[in-house]
Amino acid sequence: MGQLLSSICYQALGSVLAPPVLLWMTAKGRFGGAWADRLGFPIVAFDQPIWFHAASVGEAQSALTIIQAFCDNKEQLGLNTKFLLSVGTPAGLARAKNLAAGYDWLQILAPPLDFFGAPGRALDRIDPVALVIVETELWPELIRQAQKRALPVLVVAGRMSHRSFKRYGRARSLFQPLLAKMPLVAVIGDADRRRYLDLGAREEKTLVVGNPKFDSLVKDAKRPLIVTERQLGRKIIVAGSTEDPEEDLIVSAWLKLVDRPHLILAPRHLTRLDRIAFFLREKKITWRYYSARPTLDWPTEPDLILVDAYGVLAKLYGEADLAIIGGSFFGGSGHNPLEPTVYGRPVLFGPHMSSFQEESLALAAAGAAASVNKTEFSLALAAWLTRKDLAQAGQAGRAYLASQDLVGPKLASLVRATLAAP
Repeated sequence: MGQLLSSICYQALGSVLAPPVLLWMTAKGRFGGAWADRLGFPIVAFDQPIWFHAASVGEAQSALTIIQAFCDNKEQLGLNTKFLLSVGTPAGLARAKNLAAGYDWLQILAPPLDFFGAPGRALDRIDPVALVIVETELWPELIRQAQKRALPVLVVAGRMSHRSFKRYGRARSLFQPLLAKMPLVAVIGDADRRRYLDLGAREEKTLVVGNPKFDSLVKDAKRPLIVTERQLGRKIIVAGSTEDPEEDLIVSAWLKLVDRPHLILAPRHLTRLDRIAFFLREKKITWRYYSARPTLDWPTEPDLILVDAYGVLAKLYGEADLAIIGGSFFGGSGHNPLEPTVYGRPVLFGPHMSSFQEESLALAAAGAAASVNKTEFSLALAAWLTRKDLAQAGQAGRAYLASQDLVGPKLASLVRATLAAP
């Protein structure tokens, strides 16, 4: 009775709030399009697929890693196994469609809204054999309708940040019965497991498995490192995914360095480029946009290169002697510190790395990275650049990454075993 009342209240509140929220998100470019899918009327290409559901680009990559691991062992699954992947954001949808191009066993769709009866309609049209939720996409009505149809609902690569836990905890009566019915909740780390258990997942079904999002990086780290030769000259810093006001912090510290390196500055959001360019001109720094000449010519490049293109940062980390991870010095939750580690580059980041907590702690323990408070950043930057063992520190991080097991095949095996269980 309690769950039914919570569900009725959730649907009533959502039906009122959803339209203005969706309009606002669509205006911001974080929603919209594929309205037939979102209203529960998808055109489905397969009979009884396994349905994976992800939020955005990173989660879609995790889902595809697991799906690919399934298909690498098709003889254990049956040759006719098909998959459907729904991705919530426009960017995630576009990326997933690009990655899945040419796969005749995979269809990409937008997920249904969790209101207006869309989840039930979508489930009836898709008719999946299971619903597999990636990370933290816990939409109550979708899960409830799937369980109502006696479909197994699983969580893989489960994440539960402190912020998400507080939000879900306010509706524990809604989520507890749903999580208690799940036959598998495979999470990334110990903290995620504790939070899922606190919300109602069963202890014997909640396992720490790891994060498949990094499988491609682990594979790259296991291969021989191809070093790009460059003429001897100044060192190079790559500051990636920076957010306001981190450019001020990083550039100010960089200007104080005696033997000033080249700096490649890659902001997280390109909509801020004009403001950053104005700031650089005020500082009278010699700089250029990356897109003006994507082929870098060391050591003749100007002091600073401002990256004005998406999708190039991972490659640019290979140019670095030292990498800086943005989104971590003034709040936020940090960005991926393993991308520069693939190239054997040491890493500095701020104290706010909750999205990559285990990875940042492991790199710091290996001596390949350091968490630095913004008030200490200038001194720390100078100290790391003058270390004689800077290259060895980066190699220690690469060795750590190469030592990790692939997670995608483990999760595929767990999902397969769960679906085969009586």
